[in-house]
Amino acid sequence: MLIVEPAMQSLQPADEIAAEALPPRSGRWDRRSTGLLLCVLAIAMVAILRGIRVGEFSYNVDEAQHAVTGLYVADLVRDRPFANPVEYTYRYYAQYPALSGIIHWPPLFYCFEGLAFLVLGPTVVAARLAILFFALLGAVFWFLLVRELLNEWAAAFSAALLALLPSVLLFEKTVMLEIPLLFCCIAASFFWIRYLLKGKESDIYWFALSASAALLTKQNGVYLIPFCVLSGLLCGGWKLFLRKEVLRAVAICFVLIAPFYTLVYAVHRKTIAMDLAEKSMAGGSRWLFYVKALPGQLGWSLLGLGLLGILTSGTWARAKVPGIMLSWIFACYLTLTLIGHKEPRYVIYWIPPFIYFASGLLFCFFRKPWLKVAGAAAAVALLGTTLASAWSFHRPYVTGFDAVAKKTLEQSKSAVILFDGPLPANFIFFMRADDPGRQFLVLRKALYAYQIKKSGGSVELVHTQQEIEDLFREDGVRFIVVSDRAPLNFESQKVLRDLLQTPSYKELGRFPLRGNDLYPPHSDLVLYENLKWAPPTGKYLRIKMLTMSHDIVVPWDSFPVLQSK
Repeated sequence: MLIVEPAMQSLQPADEIAAEALPPRSGRWDRRSTGLLLCVLAIAMVAILRGIRVGEFSYNVDEAQHAVTGLYVADLVRDRPFANPVEYTYRYYAQYPALSGIIHWPPLFYCFEGLAFLVLGPTVVAARLAILFFALLGAVFWFLLVRELLNEWAAAFSAALLALLPSVLLFEKTVMLEIPLLFCCIAASFFWIRYLLKGKESDIYWFALSASAALLTKQNGVYLIPFCVLSGLLCGGWKLFLRKEVLRAVAICFVLIAPFYTLVYAVHRKTIAMDLAEKSMAGGSRWLFYVKALPGQLGWSLLGLGLLGILTSGTWARAKVPGIMLSWIFACYLTLTLIGHKEPRYVIYWIPPFIYFASGLLFCFFRKPWLKVAGAAAAVALLGTTLASAWSFHRPYVTGFDAVAKKTLEQSKSAVILFDGPLPANFIFFMRADDPGRQFLVLRKALYAYQIKKSGGSVELVHTQQEIEDLFREDGVRFIVVSDRAPLNFESQKVLRDLLQTPSYKELGRFPLRGNDLYPPHSDLVLYENLKWAPPTGKYLRIKMLTMSHDIVVPWDSFPVLQSK
């Protein structure tokens, strides 16, 4: 009998299967399982750490913003502004305007990243090591889940494959939220599936904690809701959701996640609605988007093995497990398709069940000894080619922002800097990381402002040279950093560059931006000094906020270090 716990006696009789139909069970934890797991973690760590010092933040603009938000959390822990946290946050954003993560994304990852900065220092490597931590935990939980459902050899193969796939490895080397969320979702799925199959009450509470962690890492974790509904109905029917432990678990999730999402709805609902309702494609294209993205994310070989595994799973898998895994796939597909904003990288959340089906095919489908050897050989070949690809993989990167930040810091003990170039959060990260006294302030939204991205709405704030000079005088701008070749989307950007060629401004240096993730390539950041600089004459610094119902307004006298020449 598969279901042995008393709490699960109400499951449908179809859940009972003959013992001889089960694949080989791994049984109790042993040295072989420990050795295989350690080998998987060692291989994954070597692949992820390769090139960890290369380049700065660049991926999708978001990466640098995640890093700056981690710096904010580290400073929050140091300063402990319990009396005025909102005022503190406004002031911090006015000084380092790259904190989209505070509301736009949930806070859990930033707590771990902030801790990494506190322990290791505010560096690019520290942020990447925070991602490594989640990647290794994800590999551990996926190993445990596949071992539970198949055996330790399939678990080792599938965990190594998951860690080494190029589409996953990209985010294991990038400071994005995909890997932290993937870990949380795999952990939640592990406990949920164990509860469905064994009925152990403690598993449902661990599920509640890990599912809450997922939804407090990134909103895409919402796919866990339809996954649990579909798989729960399959395994236990609607009565499963009336059990007291399930109701308690739902209550735990609500208590943990409701405060954040209530705040999001109150403050940031227009921007969230923009992403949900985004219409990047019409008609049937939206329903085929992730289907077309699958081969590029999985590779044709793994996708083919996964599909064959689905077709044959009735002969080798434990009862109901194929349905659970298909529920995982369908829940991801349905949830992500209904969300307007689409990117191929979101397929990462349903890669694990495809790997499960491929692993089951290679390790559990074949019965004859020579076929088992052939399956193992195919697994070794697939893992070997994936490992070779992982070893030669190089993440997208840029360099040059740290250099211009250091040069700026050498010119003065404190200053206001206007930045107009690509990846502004990258420059802001280094200005804060290299300035422990926090004596510099960066203006990013002085010429124009976006609502997260240009398609969401934008506004131009100045239009003429006179308005720019008035801005410099009121805000006490001493240094200006601009790109020399980046596309100019607003007339004010061109006006600024023309103004910088007048005698009142001195070029202090050009800093080449290089890398494989820069558009246009081979551009420079140019640092200028305003020779007519004086302390701010305005009383308030106003930051235009299109993502909120009001602007951020901070008195200049809250930055005393910037008030004297």
